[in-house]
Amino acid sequence: MGNPSIALDASVIVKWFKKGEEFERQALNLRDEILGSKVYAVTSEWFFLEVVRAMVKAAYPRGKIDAAFSTLKEIVSLGFIEAIPVGKVIEKAEEVEVALSLFAADAVYLATAIISRATLITEDRHLLTRDVASYAQREGVRIISLEKKNW
Repeated sequence: MGNPSIALDASVIVKWFKKGEEFERQALNLRDEILGSKVYAVTSEWFFLEVVRAMVKAAYPRGKIDAAFSTLKEIVSLGFIEAIPVGKVIEKAEEVEVALSLFAADAVYLATAIISRATLITEDRHLLTRDVASYAQREGVRIISLEKKNW
């Protein structure tokens, strides 16, 4: 898994495709840093489907959803983002889910950050609570929002 500097939650990646989102500019700047190889990023492989779900929920046309999905697959295949298989973090995700009463996907993103020893960047309110931040800190991981931009 290398030595990544950041772990991305789908709530950040979706801002690359959904216009008018809060902190859209920060998300796009982060994307540019990743694509410029200035920062190494990991995420859970679930991010593909979570980004699709967010776009479906926002009633984006099928063509835009398919294009976003294809773009993300290319970004991963080119090595700009490492998509960690859920199976590699499943034990830690179960521990996180039980300890913090998180949704499965949120637990998987936090577990991915912990296993990868990476700062988790998220806009998910469930992951930005004091309890989650304290747990992550005990695991040696920081959780920050796009607003903070100090990764």
